[in-house]
Amino acid sequence: MLELTSVSEVHGVVAKVLQECQNGLAGRAITVTFPGVADRGAALRAAVEAAGEHAAEVGASARRHRTGIDLTVPLAFVTVAVDADRLVIAGHHRSGEDGARQAVPLPTTTGTTGTTDQPAELDDQSAELWDTADWILGLEPRRVSPADGDRLRALLDGDSRLLATAAADALNAAGDPAVPRFVVEHRPDEVLGAAQPSDRRFSQSWESRVSVDEYALFEATHPAYAAQMIMLGRMVRAHSAGTPDRILDVGSGPGLPTVMLAELFPHSKIDAVEPSPAAYPYLCHNVAGWPIRPHHAGIEEFTGDGGYPLVVSVGTSHHLDTRVFLRSLARLVDRNGLVMVADELIGAFETEEERSSNIARHHMVYIDEALAHVQADRLPQVESARLRALRKASSLPPDALAGLLAEVRRDRPVHVGAAGGWQRVRFAVLELEALVAGIAYDVERKTYPANFVRMARAEGLELVDHRRVYGTVGTRPGDAGTHLFVLRPADPA
Repeated sequence: MLELTSVSEVHGVVAKVLQECQNGLAGRAITVTFPGVADRGAALRAAVEAAGEHAAEVGASARRHRTGIDLTVPLAFVTVAVDADRLVIAGHHRSGEDGARQAVPLPTTTGTTGTTDQPAELDDQSAELWDTADWILGLEPRRVSPADGDRLRALLDGDSRLLATAAADALNAAGDPAVPRFVVEHRPDEVLGAAQPSDRRFSQSWESRVSVDEYALFEATHPAYAAQMIMLGRMVRAHSAGTPDRILDVGSGPGLPTVMLAELFPHSKIDAVEPSPAAYPYLCHNVAGWPIRPHHAGIEEFTGDGGYPLVVSVGTSHHLDTRVFLRSLARLVDRNGLVMVADELIGAFETEEERSSNIARHHMVYIDEALAHVQADRLPQVESARLRALRKASSLPPDALAGLLAEVRRDRPVHVGAAGGWQRVRFAVLELEALVAGIAYDVERKTYPANFVRMARAEGLELVDHRRVYGTVGTRPGDAGTHLFVLRPADPA
């Protein structure tokens, strides 16, 4: 039973059930009451109207009936009905006309090496960066020679954020918890921006659940962060006739992947769209001097120049209503263009327990990888204590992780000049924030790869190619990890 104080909150509960079910949950039901409202009958009637408003906003079909309203989207059905003095919001996942879960074939290529793509030719300005990026991704962690290690450490100090981030990832995999110089020298007080949660939906806004200031500082220590961008660049070259003159980057956040995109395609003009009032100042700061034009807007409202030959989104789809997000990408891409979505997805699920377990196992791999080689005795005291607490995470059940998060979120100074990889400890806190938010279904609305492809297809985008860039749980192409999807607008015929 969920007690609400106003009818306006119903809008968010309907969104929650609809998104949970379209993302794969077999069924979900929430009973709502309004204990503090004098005229409950009027409140219930208004609540049904609010459900109809949500249907119109997300493009769901709506059918009114005697007790309420039914909402239908391609992969979910939700009914909102008045039952005595309460409101029942119940939904279920639907896949295929008979409701059965259908397998969606995915390409079998896994990882970042061994691609048979034949990329387009590069000019001299890009060739050296690409050659170095491909060299880093081709390294085997346990066979990094001393000379290779020296070359990687030199890249940490270079001007390329793509190569520095990729080099740090390779060194960490080889046993050295290195971080790029631009992370070491980053000063969050250079950018003025405060979290201003503004989402009126069921979810709390991103900046109220994840520390944006720290995300801007430590995101470069995320495993496979640069690898997904290098693979994305490879896919663009493999599936495009030439370098796109215009690129739309959706959900740019503080802007690190956007800058990497500009490094990979220096002759392209990039429109970067970011709705978060906390992340947007970082985006503007970080893209200054690049051919990148930032826009403070939500993707549903953004129009831009239209008909982009390439639309890119990295790490964003699970923060939004994924189906509506895909609809927006389909609206903005040229009919002969490409859509590239890189994001973290989890293993298939049907129940809330399965989803929570899959989310926890997925994020725990990133936490363990980030902390694997960090030594407590080389850290500032507060980070050493935090590291010891975080290393208990994998032994805790999902419902105990919120308590651990409350413990490790305390007292988080910036250690100017300190070495030892303390930034990786703080990245692990961010990852735990995402894990806990994912279990609560706040700002982390993860689905699984086959269901993502179904949603894309329902919004007019067909799968062209797919890579599981970094695997977390399982070994199959459709299992959990960082995924890259290449999509094209479907042929209207």
